[in-house]
Amino acid sequence: MRVEYEINESDFLAYQLFAASKSERINKKKNNTWFLLTGIAILFTINFYNKHNTVMTAYCGVVAILCGLFYPTYFIWRYKRHYKSYVNEVYAKRFGQKEILEFTDDYILSINKIGEEKINISEVEQIDETDKYFFVKISNGMHLLIPKDKIDNCDELKQVFQRLGLIIKEDFNQKWK
Repeated sequence: MRVEYEINESDFLAYQLFAASKSERINKKKNNTWFLLTGIAILFTINFYNKHNTVMTAYCGVVAILCGLFYPTYFIWRYKRHYKSYVNEVYAKRFGQKEILEFTDDYILSINKIGEEKINISEVEQIDETDKYFFVKISNGMHLLIPKDKIDNCDELKQVFQRLGLIIKEDFNQKWK
């Protein structure tokens, strides 16, 4: 089977956000920072309350509430902005380039502007399927990004993956959070 598509900035960004949403390190960092900032603001609120400083108590209390409610949203926004600039810096030369994947019983042939690469089927660790993408994980850490909206035959491609014995991990509710 042969699949042809163009890859752009939003595809690379979607992969980066997908990988980040699965990262325990990033999720732990978000939660630790969230609790730390909120906790420090609460401690300052208590401290100023004990000193009968109502202006600073109110100020720190508002900061604690804002941190508690909005830090996760801020974190998501900040990381998305970071990944967007990262994608523009690292992958900009690949935007709009044609990608061709040919699937055989023994390998995947990846053809793009740079050249050709043969990937043994045995080196494919798993395929993550989201509502918009197939992310093919290779044992060397590389990933193939296949946007569903840019190919004509998603169901046929999924059948090829299953016929080749590749593990498809469905995650249709995946969201960067």
